[in-house]
Amino acid sequence: MTSEIVVVPHTHWDREWYEPHDVFRLRLVHMLDRLIGILEAEPEYRFTLDGQAAAIEDYLEMRPDMRDRVVALVEREQLSVGPFLILLDEFGCDGETIIRNLELGRAASARLGRTMPVGYLPDMFGHAAQMPQILSGFGIRHSALWRGVPADIAEHAFSWVAPNGDAVRCEYLFDGYGNGLDMFALPGQLPELAPDYAARTASWYGDDPVLAMLGTDHSAPPEDLAEVIRDYDAGGREPHLSIATLDGHLARYATDAATLAALPQVHGEMRSHARGNLLPGVFSIRTNLKREMARSEQALTAAERLDLMYGTRDHRSFFDTAWYRIVESTAHDSVTGCGVDATAEQVGTRIHTAGHIARGVIDTVLRDVSAAVSPAQHLVFNPSGFARRAQVEVTLHGVDAGSLSAGVQLLDPLTTVLGDERMRTADLPKILRRIHGRELFGQQINGYEWGERSLRFQVAESPQGVWDLATFTVELEGRVAADAAGDDVWHVETIADPRHRALLAVDVDGLALAAVGETTAPSSADAVTVTSGSLSNGALTATVNADGTVRIDGADGSSIDGALALVDDGDCGDSYNYGPADAASAVSAPSSVEVTVLEEGPLRGRIRIRRVYDLPERLDADRRRSTATVPLVTETTIELREGEGFLRVGIDYVNTASDHRLRVLVPVDGAGLDSSRSAGQYGTTVRGREAEGGWGEFPLPTYPAYRFAAAGSTAVLVQKLSEYELVSTADAPDALAVTLSRSVGMMSVNVHPLRDEPAGSEIPVPGAQYLGVAVHTDLAILVGADDATAVRAADLFRHDPLVVRGSGEADGPLPEAAFPVRLSGDVVLESARRVGTEAELRFVNYLTEERELAFTSPGDWARVDLAGEVQDGAFDAAAARAVGGGMLSIRRAID
Repeated sequence: MTSEIVVVPHTHWDREWYEPHDVFRLRLVHMLDRLIGILEAEPEYRFTLDGQAAAIEDYLEMRPDMRDRVVALVEREQLSVGPFLILLDEFGCDGETIIRNLELGRAASARLGRTMPVGYLPDMFGHAAQMPQILSGFGIRHSALWRGVPADIAEHAFSWVAPNGDAVRCEYLFDGYGNGLDMFALPGQLPELAPDYAARTASWYGDDPVLAMLGTDHSAPPEDLAEVIRDYDAGGREPHLSIATLDGHLARYATDAATLAALPQVHGEMRSHARGNLLPGVFSIRTNLKREMARSEQALTAAERLDLMYGTRDHRSFFDTAWYRIVESTAHDSVTGCGVDATAEQVGTRIHTAGHIARGVIDTVLRDVSAAVSPAQHLVFNPSGFARRAQVEVTLHGVDAGSLSAGVQLLDPLTTVLGDERMRTADLPKILRRIHGRELFGQQINGYEWGERSLRFQVAESPQGVWDLATFTVELEGRVAADAAGDDVWHVETIADPRHRALLAVDVDGLALAAVGETTAPSSADAVTVTSGSLSNGALTATVNADGTVRIDGADGSSIDGALALVDDGDCGDSYNYGPADAASAVSAPSSVEVTVLEEGPLRGRIRIRRVYDLPERLDADRRRSTATVPLVTETTIELREGEGFLRVGIDYVNTASDHRLRVLVPVDGAGLDSSRSAGQYGTTVRGREAEGGWGEFPLPTYPAYRFAAAGSTAVLVQKLSEYELVSTADAPDALAVTLSRSVGMMSVNVHPLRDEPAGSEIPVPGAQYLGVAVHTDLAILVGADDATAVRAADLFRHDPLVVRGSGEADGPLPEAAFPVRLSGDVVLESARRVGTEAELRFVNYLTEERELAFTSPGDWARVDLAGEVQDGAFDAAAARAVGGGMLSIRRAID
């Protein structure tokens, strides 16, 4: 049995949860005020600040005068900070956001003198497969965690191996991150409790020191800890007690390849319920938060790519701010939505702020490059690394259908009358206050005409000719002066040029610009045909059934039927766990179905399926669904584009019922399948139909997907974190069930049908019922495809092109990219950005097999790790290959 117990004082500081951030920060500041005094008075005292630099940044924002004292403690290694900025939920954001989290956290803690070199992940709701590769990429060789470890691990340390083979040593907190609390819970009992705990954990530690994590949620450190331990050790007792930071303790263990290979191995993600609750219901609560997170991530990465290739201004501080807002929203009690309503509102605001910054950069760069072509042209930027045939939605003026190219599809005409009113002469000067330069009602003034008591403005999206505001002002003032009484009535109109919304087809390379106009858009070789109930192109046909479900037939003979059925179940759970209620009350049949063709091709076809479901209004006191019902009106839009091999789907509804879960089903090509797959966080994971249990939580086999979920040769592409399950259906085929939303009224319930203990306090969260809230979900269905096809399709699905109308005097040459990039094959470009004076590209191979990088670009590139350290200064892109599940980052100077 061990002769030593190492005590690691710490706190687990949920930055926001059952209170919003600023309430918790006030408590944090008072706690750290006290802690700093303790550490300064007791040189033997050590403290680990939860692995997240945000806690100390939050503190110093309120106590800037304390920085020097904090720096001194960090440099003396009494206080460990970082390496993350925030303790994220690893499944609640994209892989790039995890990387930026570590970049921001390491930078913040380095400014204080030192970064804790441990991937401390104490309370995440499971762990993503690629985390060992990400940690290794930053030179971090140790990790420590609690939840999700499989039952066959019976030692305190194991080797955690990523899909590409990178491994870190993992210290398993099998007793939780507060396992040392009981030893100090009773004053004067340490001499009995310490040896007892060492004996009870001897099978885990053997001769190694026992790690006693002394701290818990929002806990203050015991002031007399060092004195208590000195008194204990003064009697020469066994086991010996010492105080350390977490990294100070783990530094004693080697992390070389041979040592890691000798440890028990855990490969990939960890989502076992064997020794701790995973609380998987957080993936399906407050789904709008998940949607906004993904939208802001995608907008931000698109903005970085556009800015890298064509930007001429310095936007670095804007990107830094936006990423900070994104990252601080990824905490395991933030984007997960398992906090109170006030917390969810604050998280949503931060996420929106990041998206607004991204849009600002995109608008600015597009406006700058738009001067290269005339208003008759549109510039299109493709944020994906893959070349594509795209369709962009634009506004056309003065449409002459006979002059349009075959690559144009007219949509809705837009109103031309923007203003039609009667005004007294005395009120005519108000018109001058509406005009800003030459802008009027969001359009540009291209002419005006005075008549007998009338004035007509002619406006358009783009300016033409000369507008002389001074001359117009003189004319208006003259007419006002001519009517001394000011009582004559004028007819004032603002008329826009005839306009249509339209689609233009365009061929555009990856990370490139292309110009397209209404007379030059290329015709389609794979036009979409539409009937009253079907969409078809060369790759597939989608046919709406009488019940509103859809049959999808692939050109290769693959087929699924009954797709997009909606199933609603009662939910007596909370924000952490789905709670099945009254199974007999499930609703799957609509009370009415209405099918409408919205767009008839040839570039894009759309059909809207409007279904009404009569749902039980709520749960009664006995956890049964009420007999009173409310109508839930759902609109499912199916969309097929020329040249695309997947069916796009948008599902909309305004929630009207409480205490329920709504899922959409997509049948797959098989029955009794033994596994499903999903992609997210820069890796693809295979999962069985049953989750491993063992703790006080029923292991529902519901799983997270961030890019796609697949079973057999059917894949569902998703735009955000989505909960899915591989389920059996009555008609034999298995199906992927994707949760659209869950509605519950409690943050945590004390008594839960699938969980033995509360996950938090029983606090009402009426906002999580989503009553009156509009829910929108985008997904796409791919049939008859392998994972390589799904990977490419998911990338194109996530990255729609950006478009801007030209603003130049004439059509000139397109702006040149900072460096052209050509990408083919199956490896995905995930990040393209400026890092100082260099360009950085990051690629990910989501497949299990090695793949050719299939990337070309001029210039000298160097392969770097995630910290930016050069690993190969003479990188040969032409010969490069990406190992299965591997990430690859390269940099070069920007000319």
